[in-house]
Amino acid sequence: MGLYGGPARRVESGASETMLQWALLQPASHRPNAFARQGLLTFPMDACGRRISLHQQPSSFRGASGVTGAVVWDSAVVLAKFLEHAADAGLLSVRGARAVDLGAGCGLVSAVAALLGARVLATDLPDRVRLLRKNLEENVGDGGSAAVAELVWGDGYELDPPPELVLGSDVVYSEEAVGDLLATLCRLAGPRTTVLLAGELRNV
Repeated sequence: MGLYGGPARRVESGASETMLQWALLQPASHRPNAFARQGLLTFPMDACGRRISLHQQPSSFRGASGVTGAVVWDSAVVLAKFLEHAADAGLLSVRGARAVDLGAGCGLVSAVAALLGARVLATDLPDRVRLLRKNLEENVGDGGSAAVAELVWGDGYELDPPPELVLGSDVVYSEEAVGDLLATLCRLAGPRTTVLLAGELRNV
């Protein structure tokens, strides 16, 4: 018998099965901030054989505007580690791929993708790119590259040719932004683009 009372079955993709089980068991509903620490001025994480250290701005997050991109969230940690695992297991071609990170925030996902050998374009709103640029300059080595660009969803941003990867963590946090996000995804993605989004269910 399987975990949910059905017949046991062979697992074809360990990475996919792990992500599915993680989602079904909803750890975020029981352990908010299981990985991230928004109160720290720097967020450390081991990835790609090295220590990444990202600057955070907790005061910006706590302010009236509530700038969520000023701190690292669990979804970024999960997506970054998934990228690392999938690349190491040969499930996802990252080295040499052109990747766009939407709403990159502190730059964790962008940094890991670049360290895995991707050519990353990390994007966020104009008032958030300074911290993003600083973190990528300090954490990206020679294996890949990371550039930073301002991007307001829905503004008609396109790349030719389309990137191989479009990444985003915690980008669906506001219902009002979904339409613009979808418009941007449709403009960026081509027939060979893989889109990977990670998010956390909140207030459910």
